[in-house]
Amino acid sequence: MSSIIVVGHKNPDNDAISAAVGYAYLKNELARRAGEEAVFEPVRLGPLPPETEWIMGERGIEQPRLIESVPEGAKVILVDHNEMLQSVDGLNTDDLVEVVDHHRLGGLTTAQPIRVNVKPVGSTAAIVAREFEIEGVELPESIAALLLGAMLTDTVIMKSPTTTDFDRDMIARTAKTLGVDPVEYGMDIFKCRSNPAELPIDKLVNADAKEFELKNGNKVYIGQFETVDLKAVLGREAEIREAIKALVAEKGYQFVLFFATDILAEGSQFICEGDTQFVSDVFGVNLNDGESAWMPGVLSRKKQVAAPILAA
Repeated sequence: MSSIIVVGHKNPDNDAISAAVGYAYLKNELARRAGEEAVFEPVRLGPLPPETEWIMGERGIEQPRLIESVPEGAKVILVDHNEMLQSVDGLNTDDLVEVVDHHRLGGLTTAQPIRVNVKPVGSTAAIVAREFEIEGVELPESIAALLLGAMLTDTVIMKSPTTTDFDRDMIARTAKTLGVDPVEYGMDIFKCRSNPAELPIDKLVNADAKEFELKNGNKVYIGQFETVDLKAVLGREAEIREAIKALVAEKGYQFVLFFATDILAEGSQFICEGDTQFVSDVFGVNLNDGESAWMPGVLSRKKQVAAPILAA
């Protein structure tokens, strides 16, 4: 059997990498059960988020290999995304065998049927954790800790409007397996993130950012930084603006929207460059002429930010 890589999106967040590691482990266990060679390899398309690196270090999990394009002859499983704009370079849909995701369907077309497991829930990690139960494969504590961390970061410790009963149930069961309080565990994970005052500006802006295509065919870039120290992020607003202005010029984006999410205050500060009027009209705020806007209750890029922008 040819090798099969399990890969999340570019600028990977905790969910993208954790889901890839967890799902590759599950697929290898199922292969061994069937008497087949284990050929599933988790890989990544960017640096590890600090919280992912922390959990992997604590639990002795090997970091996924960094790749830039699809290895020659490899088949591909996508996790935590299904849009070509966000995916690994060199992806040929003929080599795509599976998708595990919790986002909108982004227009993938395949010549042959593939397995698709897409649920409208808060994280891909929760879907992966549930697959362990469905397949009757024991979830090791190390993988459980990794998946629980991703469930909690992607749902913002269950505060995000994307959080469903499915997520709460999977979080509770996984936390019980580990003997931890999920809220305390989630706060520890968020606190281990790099100090936003010291983070290089390109990492601050690009740490969790994705490309999207509007109805008019133009591309946009939406980045989110979740923090327990919003003041430190906003103290760098001038640097953030210069960085996202450069992205607009370099990549030809219609606009770049960066928003810093305050986990404790449960809201986000929007900073935009490029076609600021488009974003201002979508959200009913003023982001023109260097203005930023506080958006109370906005925690989810997928449901509360990207969805209304892509519908406009």
